[in-house]
Amino acid sequence: MFDAFTQERLRSREIPPQSQINGRTRARVRLETRYQPLFEERLDYRRLVTYVPNKTIPVHRWFKFPQGFSAHLVELMLQELDAKAADRIFDPFCGCGTTLVTAKQCGYSSWGIDILPVAVFATQLKLRDAADYDLDLLRRCIDQLLSAKYRPPTVQAPADINIVNKGYDERVLEKIMFFDEVILREEDENVQSFLLLGLMSILETVSFTSKDGQFLRLKPGKPIPSVRETLKRKLNLMYNDLVPPQPSLFRAPCNGPAPLADSYARIADARRFTEQTDDYADVVITSPPYLNRYDYSRIFSLELCLNDCKEFEDLKAVRHSLLRSHIESREAQTDHVKHPALLEVLQNLGDRRLNNPRIPIMIKGYFEDMYLVLNELWEACRPGARLAFVVANARFESELIPVDLLLCELAKDIGFHVDRLIITRYKGNSSQQMGKYGRVPVRESIVTWRKPVATPRTEVA
Repeated sequence: MFDAFTQERLRSREIPPQSQINGRTRARVRLETRYQPLFEERLDYRRLVTYVPNKTIPVHRWFKFPQGFSAHLVELMLQELDAKAADRIFDPFCGCGTTLVTAKQCGYSSWGIDILPVAVFATQLKLRDAADYDLDLLRRCIDQLLSAKYRPPTVQAPADINIVNKGYDERVLEKIMFFDEVILREEDENVQSFLLLGLMSILETVSFTSKDGQFLRLKPGKPIPSVRETLKRKLNLMYNDLVPPQPSLFRAPCNGPAPLADSYARIADARRFTEQTDDYADVVITSPPYLNRYDYSRIFSLELCLNDCKEFEDLKAVRHSLLRSHIESREAQTDHVKHPALLEVLQNLGDRRLNNPRIPIMIKGYFEDMYLVLNELWEACRPGARLAFVVANARFESELIPVDLLLCELAKDIGFHVDRLIITRYKGNSSQQMGKYGRVPVRESIVTWRKPVATPRTEVA
């Protein structure tokens, strides 16, 4: 909660200080002023832009993805964007599949991509209907796995990845690898992947780690439950989501015939995916990684190291394949984005001693990457397509970065029309930052755009 002064300032729509130590602000103030007529406060969406509501929803609760948004938000956006029965729903950062699964549950055809292997794996599983399984066979295999007599595994976890060595009790890790080995011997592909997702989803619970903001934090004193009992509870919950009295997972849309195309997810890079597919989008509902230093290869390192990454070099390769929203981002080799507001931020930060000198590299790389993403989306979207992006602004060393408005500027320059900027909440800053710079609210928003039906595309200068 903000103090009375801040709340009053928000109500009056006064533009907050863009820099608190006398940095240049003119370009950002102009940007804020120009977009103010499109601002719409919907603070009742505050909880919906988080993953929290999904924790109790069948299928959506199978795999924890704290950076995601809620299924209910997708339902609302499908209505807000006036999705038609025959529309193709797309998410270029599908994460754990909330957009794709919700769209399919509402009867729409959907597809999505992500560059994080564990995210795509979880999404693919969640997109399956109960009819895709032999439920009797699945039940027997779950019971056989849970009753399997322990024996030392013949496969080992990666030995050169610190978080694996420090994050588990040695005996717990051996049991995880035992269950992994048993699961990988399962011949039925659907059953194998179902069991594997169950095991993957309990790794944090049975480790000395916690997904905490931008880190996977070590908590040495954390009590560790039984691996077998934790896996039993998870697999039973997942199985019960597939059988009566649960309703059918997917249904035909209420406003038209069932979709003609199946829903799917696959591994691909949002910066360069159109060369690999001729699929298209009528509605896009997504949330790109926030400019907040979160490194998904660290946050999901336990899950990645179960089967995808056999050594540190594999994990490092995933890290450097990600969108450049984290501090280990490599320097941008392109210079497409030269917006005055971005240059102002980079110039201000360049004049200061930063707690991490790579922050400007990350910021520059992020917007260069998002420029590529938006260009790809233009190619994938059909004329008349509607888009909703859940985004958050950022603040580094007193400098506010209007991510939402800068993305709107990039989208507009590419050819999209900016419709609205829905403010869902105002986030504060850390106590250390408040002590140094004061409290300044940072927006988390949903920006909505559309591709004109017949307007020639423009190019960014």
